[in-house]
Amino acid sequence: MSDETFDEGVLEFLAGGLRPLTAGGLRERLLGSAGGKARFLPFLDRMMAMFDLPEPEAQEHLHSIDDHEAWDDMLPGVRFRDFDGGPALGDAHGGLVRLQPGEAFPHHSHVGEERILILQGEVEDDEGRRYRAGDVLVSADGSSHEMRAVGDREAIYASVVIGLVFTGDGDDDDDDDDG
Repeated sequence: MSDETFDEGVLEFLAGGLRPLTAGGLRERLLGSAGGKARFLPFLDRMMAMFDLPEPEAQEHLHSIDDHEAWDDMLPGVRFRDFDGGPALGDAHGGLVRLQPGEAFPHHSHVGEERILILQGEVEDDEGRRYRAGDVLVSADGSSHEMRAVGDREAIYASVVIGLVFTGDGDDDDDDDDG
C-alpha cells in the first residue's frame, strides 16, 4: 500500500461514524457559536436589508446586543431594544428581543406583517414549530402566536412589525377588542 492509497475498509469504518451536516442555517450557527461581537456579523447583510439601514448603523445594532444597558425590561426573562429603521420600514417598528431559556414573548396578534430573524438560540411557537439562528419567520397580518426560548441558551431575534395586540395566554376563545 502506497502513501496515496488508503484501505477501503478503514475509510468505510471512519466514515460510518460521521454525521451528515445540514445546510439550513449552518454557517450562522457555526459562526454564532464563536464568542465576542463578531459572532453576529454573519447577519449583517440580512439586518441591513430587513431594517433598511446602512452598514455602519446595522453593525452598531448587532454590536450593541452584548450591551445589557441598551435593553429594556418587558417581563421577567424578556427584554427588548427598540430602534428606528430606514425609510422603507414606513410605519413599522424595528427592534431586538431577548428571551431567557424557558421564557416567552407573550401571545399576541399582528396588525400588519411581522418578520423575525433568529440571531441566537432556538425558539418555539405555540404550534410547536422551532426556529434556530439564521431562520426567518414571517407572520401574516391578523395571525397570532407566542415565541418561547427552548434549550439552555438565551434566544435573541430581530423583529420588524407594524403593530401588536397582546391577547393573553393564547386561548383563541377569549373575546378580543379588535372592533
